[in-house]
Amino acid sequence: MKLDGYIKRLDLAMQTDLVCRSCGNMVVSFSGVQESICNFCESHVQMPDKDFVHSSKEIEDGLTLMQKSAGEGNWIDGAQQADVLGMGKDPYLAFGAASFYRFFSDYTYYSVDYTLGGFMYGNAEKRSDEPKKNMHNAIALISKSRDFLFRTLKLMDTMKYDDDSAMLMRLIANLRLKRRTHAQVVLERIDKESKNSIIRDYAHLAFDYNERNGGKRLDNLMSLGVVNSFYYMALRESAHGNIDGGIRMMDALASKTKMQLALYSGIRLRAVREASGL
Repeated sequence: MKLDGYIKRLDLAMQTDLVCRSCGNMVVSFSGVQESICNFCESHVQMPDKDFVHSSKEIEDGLTLMQKSAGEGNWIDGAQQADVLGMGKDPYLAFGAASFYRFFSDYTYYSVDYTLGGFMYGNAEKRSDEPKKNMHNAIALISKSRDFLFRTLKLMDTMKYDDDSAMLMRLIANLRLKRRTHAQVVLERIDKESKNSIIRDYAHLAFDYNERNGGKRLDNLMSLGVVNSFYYMALRESAHGNIDGGIRMMDALASKTKMQLALYSGIRLRAVREASGL
């Protein structure tokens, strides 16, 4: 299928009844799916997860406000909720808070105004790592995201979370912390222990979307209704020289799913294209 065909296929994606227990996102996928991958935080999501979200008014309200603030770009409004949820004893909620702060950092970093004159102090403060200038600067926010990722891993070890969903979260957390050796160990365990093809294929793509079997894994995930597979296809296209195609797919995915990962990856790909003159 050509790129246009894949992008057109995204038109069939819709909001499902799947609710992510990590971040509260209403998952966009294809009709009839009973499990998928969250478009916001990349957690593995199953139908019973919404029961956890609705089991506590504090959790339900906190996740709802967190998602609402992210969707509207009012990130500061959701930061307090992310802190409260992430500092509990649930590694899934800590992982959701880590994702919230990751995208809060991206939003801050990329919301610069290049029309400002002189030294552009307003932009410098957004990217500054000096808390006294701006406690919500991009560097401080990504550091907070990393803190929650480490908390996620610690809670998973302490409380013995070791099912398929937890293993995928452990792998992605290590990748975001740039601990590829640790992630490799988790990937090998997933290959050995998991019988869930969504978990296995998604874990491999997250670890290396350019691997030899990457194309087959993408096709399998698409057949299972995992919309996030289009994100890794866009990365794969870009890595093979089709940056324009990758950008088009990222744009389509961000528009259809409000996937922050696709939105900011598209921005970064544009920067690569501009720098390389492609």
